[in-house]
Amino acid sequence: MQMTFFGTRSDIAQAWRWLLETSGVKVCEEYSRLDQERRWFSSWEELPESIGAPDHGLAAWSEDFGGQPEIKSIVFDEATRRQLGASGRTVLQSPAFIRIRQNNDQQGCLAHSTMGCWGEAGARQRSIYSEHVLNSVDWKKLSKTTAAMARRIKKESPARLRSYPIMPDAWRRFKAREIRLWNWGSECSYPSELVSE
Repeated sequence: MQMTFFGTRSDIAQAWRWLLETSGVKVCEEYSRLDQERRWFSSWEELPESIGAPDHGLAAWSEDFGGQPEIKSIVFDEATRRQLGASGRTVLQSPAFIRIRQNNDQQGCLAHSTMGCWGEAGARQRSIYSEHVLNSVDWKKLSKTTAAMARRIKKESPARLRSYPIMPDAWRRFKAREIRLWNWGSECSYPSELVSE
């Protein structure tokens, strides 16, 4: 289950805040910083410095979802150690993570972002997780929380590029002509017939 939308770093931060306001949901670093322990965040105040950090990605999870995250240690080979100046990192893996990813800018335009999680059918067909781990996930609760987030992003977004929501800060900056949006192969400037309020 995945949704596509347009959001600035400020909009992405707001979406993470909404997830943290969801009962029981915590946010973690999927990938720890080099040679450091991965971190969990239970409140908004702990989180902002990690939003958008390129090397450790965030994921939301609740015990209610099941699919207890598993820790995997990565030990770098000698060449990687020299290159990065670190010996390794840890990774958390779970089929019950909700992720928000901001795409890189494309040719100077704000590209789309995504929010989503595994669906049961897709996870059983294509994921790396064992049957035992997949059976431990409460797919209905995971899907319900993700769908509620998708509805909130749509509701709070004042405009759309085609059918894709444009979140408030992105919309404000787009209307002020501070940014352009990437329309999958071409740039979109304000005003545009592809954009509706």
